[in-house]
Amino acid sequence: MNERASALIRYGLAASAPGAAAAAQFLLQLALLRFVDSAAFGQFAFILGLVQFGYGLSNALISTPYTVNINAPAFEPKQALSFFTVNLLFSVAWGAVCGGAAAVLGATHEAWLFAFLGFLAMIRWFGRAHLYALHRPIQAAASDLIYSLALVVILGAACLMGLSLAMGALTVSLATIAGLVALGGDFMVEQFRRAWAGSLRHYGGVWREQSRWTLLGVVSSEATANAHAYAVTLCAGPAAFAPIAATSLFVKPIALALTSLTQLERPAMARCLSAGDMPAALRGVRRFRTAVLGVWSVTIAAGVFVLAWYPHLLFKSSYDLPSLSIAFSLWAVISLLQCWSMPSSILLQAAQWFRPLAMWGLACAALAILAVAILVLTVAPIYSLLGIVLGQAVTNLSMVMLEARLKRSANPGSAMERAEFKTSAVL
Repeated sequence: MNERASALIRYGLAASAPGAAAAAQFLLQLALLRFVDSAAFGQFAFILGLVQFGYGLSNALISTPYTVNINAPAFEPKQALSFFTVNLLFSVAWGAVCGGAAAVLGATHEAWLFAFLGFLAMIRWFGRAHLYALHRPIQAAASDLIYSLALVVILGAACLMGLSLAMGALTVSLATIAGLVALGGDFMVEQFRRAWAGSLRHYGGVWREQSRWTLLGVVSSEATANAHAYAVTLCAGPAAFAPIAATSLFVKPIALALTSLTQLERPAMARCLSAGDMPAALRGVRRFRTAVLGVWSVTIAAGVFVLAWYPHLLFKSSYDLPSLSIAFSLWAVISLLQCWSMPSSILLQAAQWFRPLAMWGLACAALAILAVAILVLTVAPIYSLLGIVLGQAVTNLSMVMLEARLKRSANPGSAMERAEFKTSAVL
């Protein structure tokens, strides 16, 4: 099988499985739009956003360094054990965050369900990354597909019984359990057995060299991409956040495809760079970008079709259609910018350029937060998305500059360039 055919199969698996998960989650949130009021929908959407943020934190703290380390020539088994320990602790902590946020937003009776959901979701997310790192994408994709099927089936039963905020949280939790089972008993045994066998002491080097920078990058990326969610929800309440969250459903397939393809492509790029094959790594960047731009095109076309001809199928009459159209247009621009910048970001992560990524991310986050704060305080909450557009645009510029420096540093005779970068060039 040639390289192009192999890449097509890998991308097909990595894109179709999270695409099915996105479709199932879309059905769930669509049902919630019809069954619950805007405040409850805003609460649910905000907690799901926290779960998504948890995926990013998991990538930073665990999945990214784990993938890079076990694919590196100097692989250390004891260090690998520490990732299972960190993952268990992180999963418990993030479950508490999700439950606490639900309680603060007024969903006090459902808080324990959201805490359970947050814990399960983080365990499954690392399980997928573990399988991708071991180059077993079919099993990882099977977990997504089983999760999607279970979510649709359980959602159908929940709708017959009367869908509520609590039923929505329970539905996702049960589907996540099904996805965990599909990962295989081997992973679950390893997760809990290795968590006790591992030592945080062996994770210290990973934290100093990689995780603290990727964590800083993820936090700044979250601020760049989702500052509006926190600002609008805290300042105007979950009901004001509902229209923004509702239109974001249209671009969820793009976000999930980006995340899943990241887990697939990062280890491949890391292997290429470890072997000194920069051209192969750059081909991976181009394939990644082509794939996600294709997903973007199809997804946005579907969103335009629904909003133009059948908006009443999704939204109650209480939602303002012009505001929904504005929000959708801004989401389309934001997701396009993300599709363009993410492949370059993954290349830089594979090259372990974590510090410059983090420093640029901080600058972009500060700009986005400032813009969002000004927009929320001066205009309608819906326009807070313009601050995210600005932050993502600067992120794209930074990726172009950093990728160009990486290419130069990979050229023969460029030791001076590499030394200059390591000692001084972080912005």
